[in-house]
Amino acid sequence: MKQLPSPTFTPPPRLWEIGSERSSIELPQDLNAFKAVATIDPTLPAEGYRIEIQPASLTVTGGGPRALRYAWQHFQQWTQLSEIPCGLLEDAPDMERRGFMLDISRCKVPTRESLKTWVQLLSGFRYNEFQLYTEHTFAYKDHETVWKDASPMEASDILWLQDLCKDYDIELVPNQNCFGHFERWMKHDAYKKYAECPNGFVNPWGEVKKEGSVLIPDQASLDLVKGLLDEILPLFESPWVNIGCDETFELGQGASKARCEAEGAGKVYTDFVREIMEYVKEKHGKRCQFWGDVIIKTPEQLQNLPSDTLALEWGYEADHPFIEDSKRLAESGLEFMICPGTCSWRTFGGRTENMLQHIRKASLAGRQNGAKGLLLTDWGDHGHMQQSPVSYPALAWCALNAWNTGKAREEDIEDWCDAVAFNGNQGDTRCWMNAGRMHDLLERKSVNCSNIFHLFEDPDNVSKEVSVENVRKTLEAVENMPAPKSFSPEWQQTVRNMCLSLETTLKIKGQTPSPQLSDMLKAARDGHQDLWLQRNREGGLAESLEMYTEMTHKINAGEDV
Repeated sequence: MKQLPSPTFTPPPRLWEIGSERSSIELPQDLNAFKAVATIDPTLPAEGYRIEIQPASLTVTGGGPRALRYAWQHFQQWTQLSEIPCGLLEDAPDMERRGFMLDISRCKVPTRESLKTWVQLLSGFRYNEFQLYTEHTFAYKDHETVWKDASPMEASDILWLQDLCKDYDIELVPNQNCFGHFERWMKHDAYKKYAECPNGFVNPWGEVKKEGSVLIPDQASLDLVKGLLDEILPLFESPWVNIGCDETFELGQGASKARCEAEGAGKVYTDFVREIMEYVKEKHGKRCQFWGDVIIKTPEQLQNLPSDTLALEWGYEADHPFIEDSKRLAESGLEFMICPGTCSWRTFGGRTENMLQHIRKASLAGRQNGAKGLLLTDWGDHGHMQQSPVSYPALAWCALNAWNTGKAREEDIEDWCDAVAFNGNQGDTRCWMNAGRMHDLLERKSVNCSNIFHLFEDPDNVSKEVSVENVRKTLEAVENMPAPKSFSPEWQQTVRNMCLSLETTLKIKGQTPSPQLSDMLKAARDGHQDLWLQRNREGGLAESLEMYTEMTHKINAGEDV
């Protein structure tokens, strides 16, 4: 008997047994028809499922509604063959929570159409949680001064998005930073009274900040936070809220200095965070997620938080101590998630090798120490210059690891990402991952950014750390990158920005750059603006365009080093 071809499944299922016969029955052609023949089996994992095709029968069982959506994805891959083999497939995820957090506070607030695209991608990659990172981009009724130029999300947008997420079996979790990252509030005079350091501070990297970013941990700040949460939380059905509370850099340097010296900064931090959590539970009946970067430095304080808290262990470099930090969280008894990143921010094309390594290490640490799941973060630091497709390979890789850590293979990224994110165009994922390897050719260590982007944002200093030979080599490689078939405007803009950065570096280093350098600058700036307005709301664009100012000065001044 002729051996029937076996389907290619992504993600790889836990069990696949191919039969020797082929199916001869009419099979469901859409999700609704597929659900109609399925049964719910509460003995299965909530998102686990079993599909069996026999010559004259189809049996589908799932642990719940999400399970049937994921079963349908595998069923489609199975039945796209011209001859459909009989067989048995069983699958279930390793990680209960598989989340994605999109930064909408660093300039870009997506249009509804762009948000819909994200939701569809998340569904295709089997994510079940979506967050919008929010500092100042919700239209709080009493705080128009803060958001008036940001084109913020409004209550109607949240309700629309929540309904859309439910259609795709995704939980929309509210997100509002409640302690740090208030700089976009504190730049306004009316909010300086809440600032730990109202006249600015020096951050851990030696950068002088003109405004404060951390709330004074006192009753006035607590009342401000309560008001924000009282307005936004009733919009959400999720039993969770992410209250942020990360990077409280200047805590203890200003208004709370004496208290922190007397009690310890770790205790002062924890007391304020706990007050927020207790209020959220009492008033809104929700559990809190919070970033764990501050409290992990004083892990003895973990026991002073509510026992139903979920800590978020984040890190974005391949050498981040995920194992050690997650072990401390596990020992505290608190639930936690591991939070790697797409590594797309502060780049034009991504940081592919770092992304692959640190997501893998994050997932292994999570499995080893009992994490509830992974929350993939996609930030927009320094103007949110990257195009969305830069993040898509990371979406696929994190999803593969969260679903089945043991079977996650880098070679599966391309097939799955091409199918889900790039309209089935084979090779497109490879093109974008290749773009994320270009900065490595400069042979310079970079942290939390790519070398090419670092040259763009700090050309005087970074240009001293790269050789002319490597700049030329990188430029040639960028100019000759194979282009994807889809997302051509985004690809062209990515290449424009990379070439602009490298050509300007050559000029700064006393070399002869392209004679069209000024035209390249205009094309890059105009392209950035055009794509922004097609995909995002206008608020934040002016701030993002300021990223081209330094390039303009260097190109016009012709300074050498």
